[in-house]
Amino acid sequence: MKLKALITTLVLGSSSVALAHPVSTTVVRDQRAPIVQAQANFTLGHTHRQPTPVYQPTQQPAPIYQPIRQPAPIYQPTRLPAPYYAHTSWITLGGVNQIVDGEMAFRVNRFGGERFSQLKLQSDAGKSLIYRVMIEFANGRTQTIEVNQYLTAKNPAITLDLNGRARAIAKVTVVGRNARQSAYRVLAI
Repeated sequence: MKLKALITTLVLGSSSVALAHPVSTTVVRDQRAPIVQAQANFTLGHTHRQPTPVYQPTQQPAPIYQPIRQPAPIYQPTRLPAPYYAHTSWITLGGVNQIVDGEMAFRVNRFGGERFSQLKLQSDAGKSLIYRVMIEFANGRTQTIEVNQYLTAKNPAITLDLNGRARAIAKVTVVGRNARQSAYRVLAI
C-alpha cells in the first residue's frame, strides 16, 4: 500500500505544481522595440521561469540643426544706369575765336532744357587763360568754378564737373583772356 500511496502523491503533487506554474505561457512581443531580458526569478524547488517582455521605446536621435555657413557678401558697388536724358557724346555749347578780355557768355536755351553733368573747355588754337567759369542753371541757381589755367597745345582741355546729377543749364559765362589767333570751345555732356 505504500507504493500506491506514493504514486498517488506523486501524481497529485505534480498536477498541483503544473497548475501553479504553467509550462507554456503566451508571449506577446512588440515588434517596435527590442526585447529586454528580465532577470530570472529563482525560488527553491522550482524551475526557471520565462522572462516577461518589457516594452522600451527606441530613442530617435534628435535632428541636428546646424546653421548654413555662407561666405560674407562682398561689397561690389553697382553703377546706376545713366538717366534717360544723359548724353553719351560731347555737345558744343559755343566757341570764341576772337580776342576777348573779360567775360564771354554762352546761352544754352537752344537745347530745350537738356541736362548736363560736365563741362569741357577745349582749345582749338593758340593760348587762352581761363580765370573762372560761372554756370547758371535753369532753376536760377548758380555755380562758380575757379579754374586759373591756360588752354594751350600742352593742356588742350579742361574738364569741369557740375554740382549734383545732370542739370539743365541756362547760361555759361567764361571769364578769361585770349591771345591773338586763339580759339576755344565750350562743350557739355
